Amino acid sequence: MTELTEKMVTVRKEHKCAWCGEWIGIGDEAIYRTYIFEGDFSADYMHPECYEAAKTYPGGLDDGFDFGMFQRGSHKEKSDEDR
Repeated sequence: MTELTEKMVTVRKEHKCAWCGEWIGIGDEAIYRTYIFEGDFSADYMHPECYEAAKTYPGGLDDGFDFGMFQRGSHKEKSDEDR
């Protein structure tokens, strides 16, 4: 993965967090990222606590993860029914 942009933003429209899949509301702060992963351009938003969890996860952001697979702000995976 090649990180292109990583910045804290105040969102102007709702987005889903790439880590936990929960909504990030209008006016909330989030981490906005753009990057190249496996040759493809990607962009996403994460809650600040989810971004911190992602950075400390073994393999972390470089190995990739499935959208919404973790509980908010943690390394604990959600069950398939909760995704």
